[in-house]
Amino acid sequence: MNNYPTGAQALLIALNTPNPKGGIGIPVILWGKPGVGKSSFIEALASEDLKVLTLIASIHDPTDFSGLPIHVEGKVKYAVPEWVELFEDYDTGILFLDELSTAPPSVQASLLRVVLERKVGFHELPEQVRIVAAANPPDLMVGGWELSPPLRNRFIHLSWDIPTELYLHALQNGWETGELPHIDASEHAKLVSNWKLLISAFLKLSPNLLHASPDDNRQGFASPRTWDFAACLLASCELLNLAPINGNAGSTTCIELVKGCLGEGVAIAFLEFLRNIKLPDPAAILDGEISLDIPTLNDSELYVIFGSMNRVLKARFNQPSLLDASLRYFDLVEQVFKDGRRDLIYVSLKQISKDGLLTKALAMAQRDSAKKRQEILRVIQTLFKDEGLLEFIDVFE
Repeated sequence: MNNYPTGAQALLIALNTPNPKGGIGIPVILWGKPGVGKSSFIEALASEDLKVLTLIASIHDPTDFSGLPIHVEGKVKYAVPEWVELFEDYDTGILFLDELSTAPPSVQASLLRVVLERKVGFHELPEQVRIVAAANPPDLMVGGWELSPPLRNRFIHLSWDIPTELYLHALQNGWETGELPHIDASEHAKLVSNWKLLISAFLKLSPNLLHASPDDNRQGFASPRTWDFAACLLASCELLNLAPINGNAGSTTCIELVKGCLGEGVAIAFLEFLRNIKLPDPAAILDGEISLDIPTLNDSELYVIFGSMNRVLKARFNQPSLLDASLRYFDLVEQVFKDGRRDLIYVSLKQISKDGLLTKALAMAQRDSAKKRQEILRVIQTLFKDEGLLEFIDVFE
């Protein structure tokens, strides 16, 4: 167990999580009282391989983040601020925006592209430059400004504190330096699609929770952007065995991250959904190791299971096991049709058909046996006689 301040473990995960826009790191803002070590912890992460640059946003001009407009040969160009040069020499680092709540609205506006797109004017920071900010809670601001909703929505919001026990431990043993967790980018990419599927199932049930009001949430709030953040962070948590899946309630750290993205109200509803949904291993279903009782599955479970099986089938397109797995998949499709809930799997059927499953399965069946070839042909004929599916495909083509 690491002796980190409250919020530190979540921060470290966010810093090393692949960003939905590319590169590494989801932008984080730390909210905490003065003197609780926000700046010290961030600056202690610096090493030969990871440079940390601290800027006090309130003492900078907006052009320090947007670039200074200058005339060059009859055209207006933007001069790159001097601080950017550090990240030209070291393409991995942390840009730390301290005391952000003391920055006036003009400076906040100039930071919008820096935080989300890592762009200073038209100059791009390296993909592995992470963005972190720190601020004091509104009730402790003296002469500060509330963060604008557009700027707030570009961050994960984490509460930072030092419990008394931790401070007493540090007095005797010193402070523990943070360590970024290892998150494999290729494995992370595979898991993100699973989490997007779960988010999609949740939002089908509660479409009004795609957006939340900035006025009802003082810090983070739900939007398509922050749902993307949540998917990436949950994939990282799954790799680190911290996610709320497979009957696991999820770690405090993971819950902090989800709330920091979506706001407390939306996060609680989503986490409850994750705890209640039952999702067997899609590969085990397709291999015949697990049988599904379609009528006992709720709509969300049905939607997610078929989406998950699609990815397993696509990964097997060039493997001999594809044929038998496809036959089991199509058998389950027919059961869903008989159960009267075919519309829940139209998205999956359209996608798997577009990916070429029917063609590949038929080619394998022709090489295998006449019986399996007839079975695949029967399935194709059944699917493409379904008026609802054909209408769905026509509408979305």
